[in-house]
Amino acid sequence: MQNRKERLRMLIEEYWRNDIPVAIERDIDIDLSSRFIVDIVGPRRAGKTYLMYLTIRKLLEEGVSKKNTIYINFERRILYPLTPEYFNDLVEIIYEEGIEGKIYLFLDEVQRVNEWEKFVRSIYDEFGSRIKIFVSGSTSKLTSSAMSTLLTGRHITRIVLPLSFREFLRFRNYEVPEVPVESDIVKIKKLLNEYIEYGGFPEVVLMKRKEEYIETLFQDIVLRDVAPRVNNPLVLEDLAYFLTSIAGKLLSFSKLVRLLKARGIKISVPTLEKYFYFLKDAFLFFDTRIYSYRIRDQLQYPRKIYCVDTGFVNYFGFKFSEDRGRMLENLVALELLRRGKKIFYWKDQRGREVDFVVVKGSKVDELIQVSYDVSDPDTLKREVDAIQIASAELKCKKKTVITWDYEENGEIRFVPLWKWLLERYAVKH
Repeated sequence: MQNRKERLRMLIEEYWRNDIPVAIERDIDIDLSSRFIVDIVGPRRAGKTYLMYLTIRKLLEEGVSKKNTIYINFERRILYPLTPEYFNDLVEIIYEEGIEGKIYLFLDEVQRVNEWEKFVRSIYDEFGSRIKIFVSGSTSKLTSSAMSTLLTGRHITRIVLPLSFREFLRFRNYEVPEVPVESDIVKIKKLLNEYIEYGGFPEVVLMKRKEEYIETLFQDIVLRDVAPRVNNPLVLEDLAYFLTSIAGKLLSFSKLVRLLKARGIKISVPTLEKYFYFLKDAFLFFDTRIYSYRIRDQLQYPRKIYCVDTGFVNYFGFKFSEDRGRMLENLVALELLRRGKKIFYWKDQRGREVDFVVVKGSKVDELIQVSYDVSDPDTLKREVDAIQIASAELKCKKKTVITWDYEENGEIRFVPLWKWLLERYAVKH
């Protein structure tokens, strides 16, 4: 039987010998010039491994030798049982191979190895600028406080989420014209409907039997990434399904506890909150707090819940046709997260609400309202009144209402969803 180091060497030799899998380009920038460790995090199957392949291909195109790149997937069975000693073996192999020049080290699903951060820091410190390290994982453990303490000033984070709409169109081989005409817009909206219905996980986009894979993927995230961390997996699973059904709504943990109790399920508020944080840790859900200058308000008021993929919401929560406005709001929230925006919601004592308060630094940068259809005068008045009152209170002049197809430029900008989703890339592409 091969010893540990021989197994690792075999894996590295296999990587050097084989071709890099072909991957479709993503709109995620990876800085290759800095010395910082790059941690690539996000939900299972969102494309972290293929982002590593894209990065390796870019390096090879720039003239870097294949042998100066090392890719290790810690989910490969050949490496089991996983042990931190693999990192010492790796350093020995690098020295034994006599690799000259800069080395690019890709450690996929590295969080599966206990105390990985200590050893990665040791490699980083030992090799200095001669090595560039990339690590990836399916939970936010990679950006946890323990890692932040050990790697302070040594790492930057890139979050890989399901495909953006622009990326989705690229995966579907559709190129958006520079100036779309009416027939183009009809095509784009048809594809947008598909994107909303099935979501943006790359494999879902590329396969035919989408529903079956969506179900398997959701259960894998809940049962494989989260369930081993809790005492009651059945309650966790119920919670995950429930959260998809309230995407875009406010969540009160105390109300949810009472709801579960009525169904014969006993669980405390702290335990339920802990389960929710585990689901957040696996990037399945995220939330926003009320915008307030008082921390007490932010802690006291309910959170607004969103899901990482509209395909999950459509399959397990509610259909797009049942609540188009809420589905659009979830999609906008996800895109704002993808753009790295810091977001809150706003609500006053009379119940008037603005979906997104975008904060930049210490100031409110933009107010965004999401409304599928504003053709009804009462709906239009409700949305406009809320955003105008919030604008005056928060001293923010930039006001946007995202709709399905209504467009108007004025004091408040009304913009169709498809155009808003694509405009971030207008200059780049």
